Amino acid sequence: MGDDVFLYRHFLPLFRVRCLALSAGALLKWVTIGVAQSDSAFLLSPVDVIAPVVRSQPAGSRVERLDSAQLSWHLSESAADVLLRRSGFYVRSYGLGSLATTSARGGGSAQTAVLWNGLPLQSPMLGQLDFSLLPVLFVDELAVQYGGSSAAWGSGAVGGALLLNNTSRWSPGLSLSVREGRGSFGWQQRSGTLRYGRQHWATSTRLFAEEAQNDFSFRAAPTLPYRRQTNARLQQQGVLQEIFLRPRSEGATLSLRVWWQNTFRQIPPTITQRRSQAEQTDALLRTSAHWRKALRHSVWELRAAYFDESIRYRDALSRQDTRNAFQTGLGEAELTRRFGKYLDAQLILNCSHTRATTPAYGTSVVQRRTALYSVGQWQGRRLRVQVDGRLEWIDGRRVPFTPSIGMEGQLSPHGQLQARLARHYRAPTLNDRYWRPGGNPSLRPEQGWSQEIGATYRRAVWKGDVALSATAFHRHIYDWILWARRQGQLFFSPQNIAEVRTRGLEARLGLQQSFLAKGQVRLSIGYDHVRSTNERPVVNPRIEAGTQLFYVPKHQVQAELWVQWDHLQVIVFHEYTDAVIGLNETVSAFRLGTLRLQYARDARKAHLLLFLCVENAWDAHYQVVERRPMPGRHFRAGIQAGLCR
Repeated sequence: MGDDVFLYRHFLPLFRVRCLALSAGALLKWVTIGVAQSDSAFLLSPVDVIAPVVRSQPAGSRVERLDSAQLSWHLSESAADVLLRRSGFYVRSYGLGSLATTSARGGGSAQTAVLWNGLPLQSPMLGQLDFSLLPVLFVDELAVQYGGSSAAWGSGAVGGALLLNNTSRWSPGLSLSVREGRGSFGWQQRSGTLRYGRQHWATSTRLFAEEAQNDFSFRAAPTLPYRRQTNARLQQQGVLQEIFLRPRSEGATLSLRVWWQNTFRQIPPTITQRRSQAEQTDALLRTSAHWRKALRHSVWELRAAYFDESIRYRDALSRQDTRNAFQTGLGEAELTRRFGKYLDAQLILNCSHTRATTPAYGTSVVQRRTALYSVGQWQGRRLRVQVDGRLEWIDGRRVPFTPSIGMEGQLSPHGQLQARLARHYRAPTLNDRYWRPGGNPSLRPEQGWSQEIGATYRRAVWKGDVALSATAFHRHIYDWILWARRQGQLFFSPQNIAEVRTRGLEARLGLQQSFLAKGQVRLSIGYDHVRSTNERPVVNPRIEAGTQLFYVPKHQVQAELWVQWDHLQVIVFHEYTDAVIGLNETVSAFRLGTLRLQYARDARKAHLLLFLCVENAWDAHYQVVERRPMPGRHFRAGIQAGLCR
């Protein structure tokens, strides 16, 4: 019951952002220009990547990366859309513009970590994040890290991690890009990016405004007439302001970021409800500072951040008006040092302080965390080995020591073998501990071990290349937290009563080929098989031992065909998702297709781009979450124009 399938029923109002007044004077100068993301597929400039390399590239783990050129296809979308089409993560979407969470390698939605430039974004109240509220426009690099990485990223990184990074651009001059999009069901989006750089400082402003009615027609069953989705309006705005400073002293950089976003959403009725008047306002303010100093054999980094986030949930029918909020301060010190020719070591100290407020707690609660992470990585000619470990204290109580070891070996010029063994944990969330009624302050952290082994093969073939990979994994988690009813109890409460065993296989095939002088074609196919089963029977809700977890498909297939001829690009996405077990009924398997066309012309200091997207191109009748309808075939189109000088 602690998972997102109960979110709308019990925990939808989680956190409210008290939008602190942004230093409007400095920011308004950029906001009023109405600028947009400079499409990196056309305007490439030098960047300074400041991601924590050792942590984000663990030996033995499979990581899929999307750079700014690949993300340029998704600038009008959210991270949920990218994960749906370009990863093996299962995205649980409640509909257009609605809540979207993920399941990574058969884990719960609170078992996926989300890091923004190394800073965790999951709500400390629920332990998860709404991926529909992560605009791709605000991201320069996106990496999907499969498998547990609790040692590196802490609580919640059990099934996988999503790493979102921003890069600093030091090229001198001004670049400006604006983007306008229109589509079905009243969808409109305007976005823009303005960048300006000098020798020792640079600035970047990205902003967007989006709205949609989402009033699509659907049928609750094939034998029933069509009806129109109601109470589904979406309206959101956001700004990401970045300032980069490079003092005259060599090797030092300072990055300052402010991310403000406000989202208003109506919550539509399910197919079994006649109407809904529920609505929700999500607001957030995220600020961060990142200082980096590179020396001859070492790199020092300091990070500080303050997050203020909230949700206000209102329902006129049930007369609810709930405001919930949390504020988190984070600080992190990191030292990376090279010893000799082959050995790198990293030491990180992390501290955080969170205050959360909700009527369900009765009073505000405070949580303090302190963690120490260390890693050593040996890089030889054909072998890379990494050993790391994490010690963490939550409110003075030490959680289990979390070690891991991974290796990668080059078997041949074209083949590589990877293996990894890791321990994982997920600490109880604030809702698990303090929600009234039901909260349990005595909960133990979920904990367990995982193993994975994989192989990759890559070879150049004529005017292209072929890549194959396969990864087998296994994970066993004890003390799994499940919201259930005790005997004689009228309400649900979290308990350490579940035990979950997960095993599976991930396979990938990639082909790339050039033809004639101006043509290129790419094909990628991915298959994921996951068995994630309850190992202990549960009485209420009734769960038999050996049954698949709720909303975890056994089979998923993703395919992408990309063709470019001169200035025209065509891309076709296709996915198959197996049937899943819902709370009340089984959600049928479905097949989805997406067709995208893009025409781009790049002049000396300007570019123009036109795009057309056909969503649900096969016009499938499907649901992802039971009783939550999804739209049929629909369209989006737009234009992007940019200048650089």
